[in-house]
Amino acid sequence: MSRSLQTLELALTREMEMFAYPPRIWPRATQSADGTQVYDVVIIGAGQAGISLAFGLLRERITNILLIDRSGAGEEGPWVTWARMLTLRTIKELTGPDNGLPSASFRSWYEAQHGEQAWRDLVRIPKAEWMDYLVWLRRFLQLPVENDAAVSAVTTEGDRLRVTLRGSTGDRTVQARKVVVATGIDGSGGPQVPAFAQGLPKTLCAHSSEPIDFSALAGKRVAVLGAGASAFDNAATALEAGAREVTQYMRRPALPEVNALRFLEFSGFFRNFRALDDVRKLRFMRRYLSLPTPPPADTLQRCRKHSNFSLKPGQGWTGMRATRTALEIATPAGAVEADFAILGTGFKIDLASAPFLRALVPDILFWNERVTLTGERVDSLIGNYPYLGSAMQAVGRTPQADRALRNLHFFNSSGLVSIGPICSGINGMPWGVAALVAGISRDLFCADADAFYEDFAGYDESDANEAYRTATAAAN
Repeated sequence: MSRSLQTLELALTREMEMFAYPPRIWPRATQSADGTQVYDVVIIGAGQAGISLAFGLLRERITNILLIDRSGAGEEGPWVTWARMLTLRTIKELTGPDNGLPSASFRSWYEAQHGEQAWRDLVRIPKAEWMDYLVWLRRFLQLPVENDAAVSAVTTEGDRLRVTLRGSTGDRTVQARKVVVATGIDGSGGPQVPAFAQGLPKTLCAHSSEPIDFSALAGKRVAVLGAGASAFDNAATALEAGAREVTQYMRRPALPEVNALRFLEFSGFFRNFRALDDVRKLRFMRRYLSLPTPPPADTLQRCRKHSNFSLKPGQGWTGMRATRTALEIATPAGAVEADFAILGTGFKIDLASAPFLRALVPDILFWNERVTLTGERVDSLIGNYPYLGSAMQAVGRTPQADRALRNLHFFNSSGLVSIGPICSGINGMPWGVAALVAGISRDLFCADADAFYEDFAGYDESDANEAYRTATAAAN
């Protein structure tokens, strides 16, 4: 560890001590009927959302937590696996995982690594550096993370939740008062794969979030579907790996030029959207989900600087089939051939497609049951989102179901319609963490309020300072 990083860690330790009041770890210890530990909070996902939330809980003095991630240590989230951009898309000044402590910020960590001038020269945060920062923060905080553990099921038991884990040593079950699903942009149903592409061999076709051996694409014809940033990232990666030609197809007649969603990036919206009534939430979200997002200019340029790249607007695919020697793709302009296809088609919101949530889905309330929706595409999307409370908690269809489901929180893309864009990504993360920590703290306290009162009513420990003053006065 460099001397500068050691100095930063000493500063962060001091900041945490300065803001440690009150220091008491306050949630009451809980055991199950068989005497085993019950966690206050189990967080499914140890990427940027999970780490940021865990830090916030520690600062709230909620320490009986466990983070679970299916990936190996240092591979959580997309940054060193399927994220194929070169840098984060957000501006470098954004915060979130730091939970408001300056020495925990990316900037402080980056300057400790590279110096202040390097920060001034930096335009966008390299994705590998962001991952290194998250790993450092996790290590410094000594977060209890269990890696290489897949969650196979979440079930209810009274007002608690049981989480079944499948790890290298076999299956085990833990109980929790709260479970937070912090599984990112792909964790609410998985990749959106067109029906015509399902069943094709992975040697011919892959979704942009799947493992792809780009070195094997050298000298090959690659076709990419989609006009989002991820589609362009994959096209660029294929070009840089030596693909003979990369042709990108999109349904829209032209690339959008205005990112209207930037208008919503202000603290008032991030903090308060969740307080709106359903009618106004629906009005915002209908427009939000109908607006196209242009690819970042540097991502577009990364592709266009290659002479063997071409973009085909107005040519969404209508079919695909494997031939004896290649892949045949049907487009409005006719059939085309490719050696490999990449689907930059985004992700779906479909909780039933997340196997570990399947048992709970029948009891969860969704937006299509809460409001009247049309049959239009955007309304169909909205209807698939779970209807969440202000702390991102699920709402049960019945009072009995709600007893446990109110303790299931979604800190991922499925919270968009109910909470706004503070559940995934970095932009709204500070407001998302604050809302979730406040909600969890509130629920844990209210659940134990009667017991706290009994402890309070029976409290009779002498105040050492008061006893000293009383003894001194008597001696005089």
